[in-house]
Amino acid sequence: MQEFIFENQSLNGNVKPMKKISKKLDEILEDAGFLDVNSKTFNMHYYTFSIDKKSSKNVKSYINEFTKTSLLNQVFVSKTKIDDRINLFGQTIVAIEIDDIDEFLKKHPNYTLANLIPVTIESINGDKIDEWLDNFIENNKINLVKNIYFYNELAMVLQIWAVEHDMDANNLVKQLYNAVKYNTLRKQIIAEKVYNDPQTILVGNQLMVLNENHIYTAEPTVVNNVIDKYLPRAKFDNIMNARKNVHAQLLNSRFKNEVLDDGFKSQNQSIMIKPNGNIQISSPLVGKMENHVNVDYIDMEKNSELKNSEEYKQVIQFLTHISGGKLEQILYMLGFIPLQNTGIVAKARSFFILLGVPGAGKTVLASLLEKVFNNPESNSSCILVSEPNVNKALTDPNLIDANDVKKGQLTLWFDDYQTNSQSNAISYKTGTTINGITSGKRVSGAAKFKQYHDVKLPSLIVIATNVLPQVRQLGTADRVFVFNCNNKLYDDVEIPDEDIATWLNNQKVQEVIFSLIIKYASKLVTMSKRDLDLIFSEENSAQNSLSNINSSLLEFLEAQHITCPFDLIGMGTSTLFEAYKDHTHMVAASYRTFKDQIKSLGLDFQRKHFKGNYYSNVIVSGNKVLDNRKMKDMFTRYDVLPDKLFNYKTSSDMYTLQHWHENFAIYREEQSKNKQVSKLFVPFNFNE
Repeated sequence: MQEFIFENQSLNGNVKPMKKISKKLDEILEDAGFLDVNSKTFNMHYYTFSIDKKSSKNVKSYINEFTKTSLLNQVFVSKTKIDDRINLFGQTIVAIEIDDIDEFLKKHPNYTLANLIPVTIESINGDKIDEWLDNFIENNKINLVKNIYFYNELAMVLQIWAVEHDMDANNLVKQLYNAVKYNTLRKQIIAEKVYNDPQTILVGNQLMVLNENHIYTAEPTVVNNVIDKYLPRAKFDNIMNARKNVHAQLLNSRFKNEVLDDGFKSQNQSIMIKPNGNIQISSPLVGKMENHVNVDYIDMEKNSELKNSEEYKQVIQFLTHISGGKLEQILYMLGFIPLQNTGIVAKARSFFILLGVPGAGKTVLASLLEKVFNNPESNSSCILVSEPNVNKALTDPNLIDANDVKKGQLTLWFDDYQTNSQSNAISYKTGTTINGITSGKRVSGAAKFKQYHDVKLPSLIVIATNVLPQVRQLGTADRVFVFNCNNKLYDDVEIPDEDIATWLNNQKVQEVIFSLIIKYASKLVTMSKRDLDLIFSEENSAQNSLSNINSSLLEFLEAQHITCPFDLIGMGTSTLFEAYKDHTHMVAASYRTFKDQIKSLGLDFQRKHFKGNYYSNVIVSGNKVLDNRKMKDMFTRYDVLPDKLFNYKTSSDMYTLQHWHENFAIYREEQSKNKQVSKLFVPFNFNE
């Protein structure tokens, strides 16, 4: 072969030089519609189509009307150029290409873009409609299944053709129907193969797959690996559609759902809590579970070595510290983790706030739980919520789906608690979601293959924070249970060498916390509502009046015409608190909680010397000039002081603090360039 092509180091015969071939290839590609022959990117073409009236006079009027209607007020998008043509009805179709599509649509707002070239402009060679139909279906399979308008248009074209050629219209349309139906059946066959795969199980219409840890997961990458085994080789877009079709087919009622067992699987054990509270330990091959654990369960009543260990003492000491002395309550709270499907949290009607000073160890507790439960081969956390903004995490459908228990999520734990609210508030909408979750209800979520479906979220909600959040909805506020830790971690807990990282990685520490969780979960299973109410009672909560304050503070501010944080500057906190209690009739309200909420607005407290007197806990912005000017204005204009908030001489019997809004516009204009101070002038959202 080489000898034939090359002769005397030159091309032999009529073989053309490569340069000429490349040039011709470029011309061919350009004619075919490529925008750039080097990158091979398509240039999109935009067309309007119409019937040439003159040459279509002999075509029956109803066919002309049908074709005209199918083309009316539409711009069709094509990757290739389209010329005038004779369609299968014998009509002359005039193709007009639009150069500037944006300008055209501005001038013709009644036109719409269509991505599919209409069937009515298709041509046919001779009258072999069966052959034409087979080719058309082969080239348009996906569009005929996905686009019912396109399918109906083709069906109507076939009926018109059959009438005009003395054929049986039913046979042609049946040929189309069977072709599409066969395609659908093929998808069902794939769905059956996936369903019958020994690794898969269907739970709540959700496909789950057994992973390397012998637990079932709905993690997309794991699920897709199984589906892809049964798909024919295809382009990426086709694979994505095929996966979606499999999920859709599995919603058919003939595919039966199963129920998972409650419990965990470690490398050596299956740990199940039976309805009577007994803890059953079996081989890791026993039971269908969705949760993994990195350590084994140890019955510490029978294992004196672990119970008498230093690690046990350290864990108990740590839990006592972080709970503010409420050891029993925090152990029962952690006991909810294994009980996602039992409805026990709905019986307790509680969610939890882990309040503590910076450095108290709130993150340490979350990290310890991650060490115990996180899959070491996964980058995601089954404890922490990926989105720290509670209002987003519990209202955004995609974020809701990401925390589905079928994807291994065990808790809704907000370690770095945030909101999108100026007043650090849990919104009404979020409160409604929390109420639903803690009542055992499913929440609407969205995902790539399942839009707007019911999602089961973890029933244990924990918000770790340095400042108490405001809970706007009364029903939600009633469910709050608060732990309060006022000391830093190393002040109360003896961690060896104060090395937290080493302590968290200590397997004995992990075994202790996990075994305590299982122990208290087994107690919760058989517990009555009355017993639960006693454990998580208002008396045991660190802030039993939190719900009332959170739900009423904003109402108080609105009634007093306090419109933004600026209005509070210069007021004495204790005097304002007394006014608040008088307004709300809450004699048992907590002064410390009240201060925390004022502080959450971006304000602080100082001892101020003013007009010859000292005033404690005066509300300040931190801008000394602004604070002093505001206090001076209030005294000069209204004769009010930090301990005398009302001007009784000029106010009516219905006293309000409206005068503390004085000179708002002037101060705001002066301070607008200071980003930190300008936040003080942002109005409260009383409708939030």
